Amino acid sequence: MFHSRQVFQTTPTPPAWAALQRVASWPFRVAAARAAMGQLAGMSDRELADIRLTRQDLRDASALPLGDDPTRVFAMRVRERDGR
Repeated sequence: MFHSRQVFQTTPTPPAWAALQRVASWPFRVAAARAAMGQLAGMSDRELADIRLTRQDLRDASALPLGDDPTRVFAMRVRERDGR
């Protein structure tokens, strides 16, 4: 019986390559965030309250610049409401 074993060496990603990957994936991240915001906007106020969000939270998150991550706004608001 023949067994082959491949050994993969992991090398650190050079900063330039990592930056290129971030830039190339930006449109996909923005599209995913917009899709998630669309789903949240389609929820009722009661459903939003179940996940501890409000319509105002959605409005504030949608006012962020296009590349900003709205989950930071949501997490901050939930922490504020919980008194943390």
